[in-house]
Amino acid sequence: LSYWIGESMTNDWGTTYAGHFMIEAEKKGYILPLNFMDQWIKFQQNAARSWRNNANNYYNADLSQAYRLYTLALAGHPDLASMNRLRESNNLSNDAKWRLAAAYALASQKEAAEQITKTANINFKPLNSRRYDYTYGSVDRNRAMAMETMVILKDKKAIEMAKTIAKELSSNRWMSTQTTAYSSVSYTHLRA
Repeated sequence: LSYWIGESMTNDWGTTYAGHFMIEAEKKGYILPLNFMDQWIKFQQNAARSWRNNANNYYNADLSQAYRLYTLALAGHPDLASMNRLRESNNLSNDAKWRLAAAYALASQKEAAEQITKTANINFKPLNSRRYDYTYGSVDRNRAMAMETMVILKDKKAIEMAKTIAKELSSNRWMSTQTTAYSSVSYTHLRA
């Protein structure tokens, strides 16, 4: 999917984000456009298999791949080969570790998920904002992703993370659509 109507170039993050929305909508009983999910899954599988980590990870490419793999697993089509390749890549970012761990957990690979989370941390720090531009992210958005992973893994730290996120949500501080959406989604998993 492109980010804007009429564009011919695919937006990596936007394609995954839209698919994630469709997966959640379908779970709630909404009827999706005919063949949308089949075409989206095929596209994402091809993108996952052809993905290569760039040397400096400037655009948070590993997080984009981890998110793609997470949504494939969420849709019931985990790509373990691509997940293993990402896991073995050098300098995997903390943000990507949390999404990749969730993908493994959804693929019934709890041990692999827990091994990854042991190397991740919950002390998210702001990075160069340009690094978050490509994924429309923020520290709070990435905390919400980590919390969702903790919930999936039944990690008791999820409650403390939920309190931190709730405090931020109830503040008067502006939050992006991405941050608000992921924070909300992480809470739906907490209640499940």
